[in-house]
Amino acid sequence: MNIENFANPEYISENRLEAHSDHNYFANLDELIAGKSSFNLSLNGLWHFACFPNPENAYSNFYLEEVDCHNWQTIRVPEHIQIAGYGNLHYTNTTYPWDGHEVITPNQIPQKDNPVACYVKYFEKPNNWDNFYISFQGAESSLMLWLNGNFLGYSEDSFTPADFDLTPYIKDGENKLAVQVLRYSSGSWLEDQDFFRFSGLFREVFLYTKAKIHLDDIFVKALPINNYQDGNLSIDFKFNTDAEKILELDIFDKDNNVILKDSIKFTGLNYSYNVELKDINLWSAENPYLYRSLFYIKNENGELLEIIPQNIGFREFKLKDNLMKINGQRIVFKGVNRHEFDCYHGRAFDPELIEQDIILLKQHNINALRTSHYPNQSR
Repeated sequence: MNIENFANPEYISENRLEAHSDHNYFANLDELIAGKSSFNLSLNGLWHFACFPNPENAYSNFYLEEVDCHNWQTIRVPEHIQIAGYGNLHYTNTTYPWDGHEVITPNQIPQKDNPVACYVKYFEKPNNWDNFYISFQGAESSLMLWLNGNFLGYSEDSFTPADFDLTPYIKDGENKLAVQVLRYSSGSWLEDQDFFRFSGLFREVFLYTKAKIHLDDIFVKALPINNYQDGNLSIDFKFNTDAEKILELDIFDKDNNVILKDSIKFTGLNYSYNVELKDINLWSAENPYLYRSLFYIKNENGELLEIIPQNIGFREFKLKDNLMKINGQRIVFKGVNRHEFDCYHGRAFDPELIEQDIILLKQHNINALRTSHYPNQSR
């Protein structure tokens, strides 16, 4: 472990895949209806675990394939290591968490009190997959990753997902995944916020695979036009291959009536789709009208490879005459701050609490939310 790398603000990632939209995708309609995709495999649950006070005392070779970690203690993922009993809970506002413990400058990170969490997960290779990727939805504050003793990459930025390609080093049968999470890195200078300070793998971890033709990224823009009577729908698609493909689009209203059906055959990595829809229903907090769309990705022979569901709402926000307006109507924001937090699990709480929070907000006529102070989890 090179401590100088983790303190370097220009070293924020290595081999991390490009960021992409978090859309779900399914192999067929049966999977879509069931809400369970064969393209994903959760790694949540118990991981083998060891914790050390600083990088100097951490295991240096635990990631090697021949090092057996089956007898280690275990920790649940997702979870903060402090809530699991490794270290103390720590809340601070304007001061850095190391203030009063070590004197460091912004080109340094703590070396005496900088807990290092070593995670190991043994898993079986899915036999029906052709390629293999892993996604860490949240790791505070930095992680290093190995598979079967091979270095795969590095990532900072605690609250945004980090994806890596496992394909070159995965093998048949049991595989050893090793992760090292450092509590403080160069990113900690920027992630100094008014909240409890934790570390570890605090959001879900999962494996995923891609079809031979896969929609990597999607950007939907739905804006009202013609005095809010009609809508302009613009969708940018980005694929993993420039091979010839068929893109089919079905869009339904709330009553399941088909309002758009289209099919395009093209070659290339990117495709931009644009259409004007008449007599649309607008989205607002009072009437959250959503259209339901399905995107079918097929190969040149028409064989279905994946289905992507996507909700679409037409809404315009702008400042006009010094007034904030939604769809041309003045809006008065009645907002609150919200942390992703509960008193038992910190930011690694049950995802169902998100829905409970939103219901509580709506019951009290809250129409705006400040996500204090970081990207919320994908859900």
